[in-house]
Amino acid sequence: MKSIALRQTVLCASALSLVLALVPLAAQASAPDEPDDITGVLEEAEAAAVGASTPSDAETPVLQMDGGAVSVALDDVNVDDTLGASENAEISEAGQYALAEGDSVTYAVSFPDEGATRLSAMLSDPLGEDPQWTFTGGTQLLLLNDGSVSVSNADGFVGGIEAPWAIDAAGQALPTHYEISGSTLSQVADTTGAVFPVVADPTVQFFGPYIQVHLNKAESRAAVGGYAACAGVLNKSPVPFAKLLQVSCTTVAAIGASQVVGNRCISIHYVVGVGGPTGVWWPWVRNC
Repeated sequence: MKSIALRQTVLCASALSLVLALVPLAAQASAPDEPDDITGVLEEAEAAAVGASTPSDAETPVLQMDGGAVSVALDDVNVDDTLGASENAEISEAGQYALAEGDSVTYAVSFPDEGATRLSAMLSDPLGEDPQWTFTGGTQLLLLNDGSVSVSNADGFVGGIEAPWAIDAAGQALPTHYEISGSTLSQVADTTGAVFPVVADPTVQFFGPYIQVHLNKAESRAAVGGYAACAGVLNKSPVPFAKLLQVSCTTVAAIGASQVVGNRCISIHYVVGVGGPTGVWWPWVRNC
């Protein structure tokens, strides 16, 4: 077992959280066309979901078009995020939001806070495609037992995506979950009885410093054997702070033996002082 203490900008979640919110019941069952209408829908959805919308004076993000696909660069982590699967998207702006309007989903990108990027998707009908975001740069996505997702690439841990949640205009929670296919993240929500449009939005946040603990092959295979086995591995570490990461063992143990076959090992990424005095942790699987 070895540890690395680093200070650099990190893509992380609130760190990367994907949420759904519905507009008021008076909304029509179709996507709004005018920029002011789209801005209003997104602001109301954000306020309902996270308590505040992207400030109206926030800088508008810049989207890139490549062969019909639209993407946004996630600053400082050398990762681009492609918005949806449509190759017929058109780029426009609505207030503080940059838009990529596809066949059945309108994607929006905004900067809700300093160092944060919000990726939204507005569904116009229940038969449209599930919103999805594809991360480039050799990104690997690992679905964890609590519904969150750990994001890494060849350089190591990139960020964490919090478990999704959904809420309608009346404050009712909707069943929702992530699905992963390679480096593509999709959110699936049960919109039975929902009033459209529906808005989904992950938020990407950047911060540091952090610490990493890397388990070797034997330690990794032992750690997925259960909470006690994982805690035993960390407790034997000569690195004092590694013992504190026993709180992550429920999640580590649930990763499963199939994820650590061959030259695959577990690492734990600890973000110092975020999410409370003890910080937050994100396990991920690396080549070793």
